[in-house]
Amino acid sequence: MKFECYDTHVSYDVDFSDPLVIAESSRIDAPTTQLFEILRDPKRHHEFDGSSMVRDSDAAPIEHVGDAFVMNMHNDDFGDYQMRSEVIEYVADRAIAWAPRRHDIEEDSWDHRWGWRLIPDGQSTQVTAFFDCRQVPEDGRRILRDGEWARPILAQSLVRLEAIVTT
Repeated sequence: MKFECYDTHVSYDVDFSDPLVIAESSRIDAPTTQLFEILRDPKRHHEFDGSSMVRDSDAAPIEHVGDAFVMNMHNDDFGDYQMRSEVIEYVADRAIAWAPRRHDIEEDSWDHRWGWRLIPDGQSTQVTAFFDCRQVPEDGRRILRDGEWARPILAQSLVRLEAIVTT
């Protein structure tokens, strides 16, 4: 899958043909600007989170690479915890990605990435959500089943994102 329609260079190099980059796509009947406004606002991430782990954030909307936000999370195995995500890609109305790591405790990062790509298609948008675990250590990749763990989460996130803009 290639994304060659950007007006500007997309800085975060993602090889979507790599089996450790898990991606799901959907055509959503909404303009890229509307979808991007939701994706860049951490306060809204719980609305489209397909994992049901994201709880809330009081962070301001993302404006550029290098921004960071803290997300309150919950997992049945870990309980409540926090993740701090650094924005590693930001192309307005086209692409956004972040690198999360534990914020509430000192812990080595797995160096995974979550991201979104948006391609305008008339009044609609082709939306691709992805999980990149190319940098995750081998033991982490085993736990994440080489990223396949994220596939249903990505698919559900697309369903929820579409519901936000069409209801």
